[in-house]
Formats: sequence, C-alpha cells, structure tokens
Amino acid sequence: MRHQPNMWSGCSSNGWNGASFLSSFFVARTVPDMDDPKLQHLYPIAFFASMVWLALFAYSVVEVCEGIHRDFGISITALGFTVAAAGTSFPNVFSGMCVARRGKTSMAIANALGANVQNVFLALAIPWAVQSALYGGMAFSMVVEGLLPAVVACYVTLAPVVVVYVVCAQSMPRWSGSLFLSIYFIYLTVTLGQQASGCPMWPVSCAAPSP
Repeated sequence: MRHQPNMWSGCSSNGWNGASFLSSFFVARTVPDMDDPKLQHLYPIAFFASMVWLALFAYSVVEVCEGIHRDFGISITALGFTVAAAGTSFPNVFSGMCVARRGKTSMAIANALGANVQNVFLALAIPWAVQSALYGGMAFSMVVEGLLPAVVACYVTLAPVVVVYVVCAQSMPRWSGSLFLSIYFIYLTVTLGQQASGCPMWPVSCAAPSP
C-alpha cells in the first residue's frame, strides 16, 4: 500500500524552511562576515547587528512562550525555565561549539561565564535603570517571589564548573561535559518539581498548611 504524504507535515516543513531562509537571508545581509579579512574592520557593526538580531529572536521566543501559556495553560515560570531558557541559550551553545572546534577553548569557557555576567549586569540592570528613570529615581514596588532559591541554584550550578577547572589544572576534561549535563537535568527536575508542587524547598518536604 502506497504511503500518502501528510499534508500538514509538508506545510509545516515548508513553513519552517521558508522562515529559516528569510532569517538567514536578512542576517547575512545585515551582519558583516568576520571570516572575510576585508570586512574584519567592521567588527563593531557586526557586534551591534548581532545583538539586535539576538534581541529580536529572544523576543520571539518570549512571545511563543506566552502563546503556549494562553493555549495550553502551562505555567509561565515553567516555560521560562525550559523553552525560554533553552531558546535564549542556544546562541551561546553554538558559539561555544564553534570556537572550541577551532581550538579556542578558553574563549568557549569565557563565553559561557560571560553570558551569565551579561544576564545579571545588563539584562537585569538596563530594564531596572529604565524603570527607575521613568519613576524619577524614586522607589517602586516589584513583585518578586522565590528569589532566594534561584540565587542559591545559580551558585550550586556554577560551583562545579569552578571546582573542575581548579582541580583539573585549569582545564576541562572530556567527562566534564557529561557531568555538567547531568547537573543541568537535576537542576531542571528540581525546578519543575518546585513549580508543580508549589514548594520552594522541593524535594524536601514542606510544612503542611495550617487548617
């Protein structure tokens, strides 16, 4: 019996290929190719244009997460820890792979650590500064829940990187990749468990609510 092609699968594939072609086309036209020695003096333009495209793609990821939340009722926090976090981290993954394959492992490590520094001192600081300016420099209220567990999780997940780097004579052995992936999946499991159970100390049992 002849297999009939799935119309929706074909439409989805064509739509994805079209979107990928358009994004690649416009990125190639707006970001100078740094592999071309004749264009390397345009590195400030390449850096700024790359940041603009990253901002647009990150905004698209956030909009997709909001759409999933509206249509399927999945928690925004859970989507932030999974879809949004993975989507905005893929540029760091690919850039790290590219420089590592060229033998520039120090740059790959600096890229990963520098991304966290940028998230704290730019991604959080700039919106905060803009909001403060709109309020005339006066204090404004902001609802923040579960901040302490997130800060602790940040320290816990970054500590193994520092320990491995120091213990292994300022190098990253092959097995460190598997170790870091395991730590990430443990962190993801704990975080999703905290969101699903409503207990910030999950898997440690929380105190039962008083009647």
